[in-house]
Amino acid sequence: MEKKRYLYIDILNCMAIFAVLVQHTAQIAHQGNPNEQITIIGNILQTIFLPAVGIFFMNSGAMLLDYRYRQSTKEFFKKRFLRVVVPFLIWSVFYYWYSYHYYAFPGIFHRNVFSLRDFVQSFVDDKINSLFWFFFSIIQLYLATPVFAVLAKKYKDILAYVVVVGVAYGIVVPYIAALKGVNLSSGNINVPLLNSSWITYYVMGYLIKEDYLSDKIQMTIIALGTLNLGIDILNDIFVNKIVYFNNLGTMFYTFGLYILIKRLTNHARSERVTKFFAVLSSASLGIYVLHPLFIQLFDWYLFHVTPKVWDSYFEVLQNPIHIYVYPFVLYLVMAPIVLLIKKFKLMKYILP
Repeated sequence: MEKKRYLYIDILNCMAIFAVLVQHTAQIAHQGNPNEQITIIGNILQTIFLPAVGIFFMNSGAMLLDYRYRQSTKEFFKKRFLRVVVPFLIWSVFYYWYSYHYYAFPGIFHRNVFSLRDFVQSFVDDKINSLFWFFFSIIQLYLATPVFAVLAKKYKDILAYVVVVGVAYGIVVPYIAALKGVNLSSGNINVPLLNSSWITYYVMGYLIKEDYLSDKIQMTIIALGTLNLGIDILNDIFVNKIVYFNNLGTMFYTFGLYILIKRLTNHARSERVTKFFAVLSSASLGIYVLHPLFIQLFDWYLFHVTPKVWDSYFEVLQNPIHIYVYPFVLYLVMAPIVLLIKKFKLMKYILP
């Protein structure tokens, strides 16, 4: 049984990788003076496009939690290993070599030591390309998938319970704790499954695909998501000075956006549009892997600077071209390049 394609999932994949590009070209949000206008604008862009990785996890859950209808668990792990783990290892080796010889930002840790021991330690600590934290997380979710797949087949109510617990410990508890000045960064209450795992997004993506949620619940989540986004933007504008606007996270915003795109595309029937987004979507993970190199290439070509000279590079981070134009140019340039590379048979094991 072949995996069915869903237009909304392909569209969300394209939106998510574009959002990643926006986040990584608006890094002035994390580097600049918090009270300066350009930093505030950067933070607003970060807020608007922050659901990117959450959407990737939701799409993965939507497409993989019912894998038992199509393949065995052995085949599931074989495909995930070839599609994700092998490229992850190959590109970690490449970026380790690259980081010894060159500079790039964000994500790449420049190093002065080049050895097998240092590679292993850097890999374990996610200090080769920090943007690869995504691979560590998605691999953990793959390992949990056979268990959740059983629930997906027979016990969707239990999956809904997982989401409720995830929302409670991912949003409600941290928000109240922050208001009361309680630090949850250590101690037994900070359990990965409940608080810092992406499993809530993974499961929610599947429940939305299966239309488990009623229209009323879906509209409530969209409304909460809109409110979530509005408050987060106000929080950026007021530079975190309103305590009640802090620590809300983006879970409801991500869920609401996901549901909205699905509903807006429910009745789309154009085969041409469906095929276009299916092809474009297949370039997303390749763009994720390669985009630090292209950002550095553009920076060198346009501004003749690298992160090695940080003072000069800091000026580039504030440049409107870097913030507003780069995401569009990067996507338009990289998507066809990735799609072309993937046409070569062996590259599917190298560029995901």
